[in-house]
Amino acid sequence: MNVNDLLNEFDLEVDDVRWYLSTYMAQRLLSYNHEPDLLARYIWSGELEGDFYNMEEKLIEDLQNQLDRNMTDETRLRELMREMDFLRKKRQKKGF
Repeated sequence: MNVNDLLNEFDLEVDDVRWYLSTYMAQRLLSYNHEPDLLARYIWSGELEGDFYNMEEKLIEDLQNQLDRNMTDETRLRELMREMDFLRKKRQKKGF
């Protein structure tokens, strides 16, 4: 089993993975609304930049490593791919 094969099976592209990760990053950033100092620290420290850098490639690599080490299974990956597909369709409806 290969993560890239699953992405192809679900007709997902790297851009769809990036959108999936972006939606979760947006939720994470919005969660700081009552703690602006923590958000400022997150941005100032470079942590935010590090989290964004090649985020889609890092996720694909991490998922493949988890799969190779039996830390996740095909069922979980398929659930993730379905979620990515759902978010892609939602994005397309909005014209993004």
